[in-house]
Amino acid sequence: MFKSDLCDLCGDCLVECQWIDADLQQAVGWIQAMINGEQTPVLEKCITCYACNEICPKNANPFDLIASLQEKYNTFISKEDAQSTEAKYAFAGDLKSCSQVDRVMTTCVFQKTDPHLIEGELYELPTIGGKPYFCWVLLSHIGAQSIQEKHAKEMVDRLALTGAKEVVCFHDDCYAMLSKLAPEYGITVPFRPIHLAEYLAQYLKANKDRIKPLNIEIAYQRPCASRHTPEKEHFIDELFDLAGVKRVQRTYDRKKALCCAGIKLMLGNGDPRPDQEKNILDAKENGAHAIVCLCPMCIHSLSGVAGENNMPLIFLGDIARMALGEIEIPIF
Repeated sequence: MFKSDLCDLCGDCLVECQWIDADLQQAVGWIQAMINGEQTPVLEKCITCYACNEICPKNANPFDLIASLQEKYNTFISKEDAQSTEAKYAFAGDLKSCSQVDRVMTTCVFQKTDPHLIEGELYELPTIGGKPYFCWVLLSHIGAQSIQEKHAKEMVDRLALTGAKEVVCFHDDCYAMLSKLAPEYGITVPFRPIHLAEYLAQYLKANKDRIKPLNIEIAYQRPCASRHTPEKEHFIDELFDLAGVKRVQRTYDRKKALCCAGIKLMLGNGDPRPDQEKNILDAKENGAHAIVCLCPMCIHSLSGVAGENNMPLIFLGDIARMALGEIEIPIF
């Protein structure tokens, strides 16, 4: 939620944005206009990567202001299309009884769309997924943030029915919802969300004697939702250290990361290829053998341009599986 009392109109959120070209004077003017509820060019230029929330030195959540106005002015999607999208993901049936467990993994929609990423011993714990556990963070990407908030509590409540003390989140968006967004909506989360990277690092530490260091240099593709929870970034580095992976230093990483730009196609907001090429060539020119992706959607979005530039894409979980010898390391 946008916290107007914390915003001091410093302009950093727009000046440092990699998708909007604004000097300080223009940025301050646009921010003030948006606080007043006015429509500005920011609404169309924004590609909803959430970076401005992380950039803001006062934690005022400027993206939430932008998102609320994108919905108000139907910048990307009509109310009818938003309702149609809501109906597509909403669960209307009866929820089957949940086994009572101490730890469960929620796979969101990816057990159906990307089952090959959820295989092997790492995922031999109780799992749940599908529409009842959809995290709804997609909706703030398309200018329908109120629908995201509307369904947040039911997602939390359904997860809580498992009785789990810990819920491992396969998808970064689910973790963002449970650890950041839901509490901001005033929703009590009665279990501890565990990020996939934390879970993988825990698993490797518990099986340290089996690890065969990969000895490869990689670039990390930081997904949009990680902007909501930058405090968990150290688990990514811990996992790489345990697996014997070196994260190369490059321009588009950590706070300056470029998102996969796939959302541009969804929003009709320009060609993503130039930005994807810039991102992938940055990794290649700085010595990366591959790009490791946390979000399956980043893999789908970047696969074409990455293939053209001979840059393999590896899912984060597969790094742990390779280190344990469960799957082979690609030949670079």
